[in-house]
Amino acid sequence: MYIRQAQVDDVQVLGEIHALTWKHAYKGIVPDSVLDQTTAEKRQLYFKKALTEKWEEDYLIFYREQPAGLICIGKCRDQDMSSDVGEIWGIYILPAFQGKGVGTYSIKWALEELKSRGYTKVTLWVLEENLHARRFYEYKGFQYKGMFKEIQLGKTLIELRYEKEM
Repeated sequence: MYIRQAQVDDVQVLGEIHALTWKHAYKGIVPDSVLDQTTAEKRQLYFKKALTEKWEEDYLIFYREQPAGLICIGKCRDQDMSSDVGEIWGIYILPAFQGKGVGTYSIKWALEELKSRGYTKVTLWVLEENLHARRFYEYKGFQYKGMFKEIQLGKTLIELRYEKEM
């Protein structure tokens, strides 16, 4: 397994990974009408803009030389957090590669990368109803400490902020 920084040339695979994993992870949580609008083509446009304008750090995750997922990391975007807090903005592992250690490898990589940048804590946001992801993050040492927010994705959903000290 390895991880490398995504380039503009990678937008097709990034879009495909994001759309497929979103539909898989959020089925039964996010309304089908929203999931149906989450297409690889729309996500490709998003990633092209993000990578061209350099406002997001996206990385491709490979398993046996095949793209297996993507992870986005950087400075914590939450205004109530100090400048020494990093964030895993998103992690998306294709269903075919789940249960093979790809998520564990990716989280470990992200924590090491953020620590090397001087961050002393890492946060991430997860949908309250996404019990599978919550269990995974808790197993990796992340804790929910009471911060949440409402978001709109075809209906009102709750996102929980998880934190981990380095």
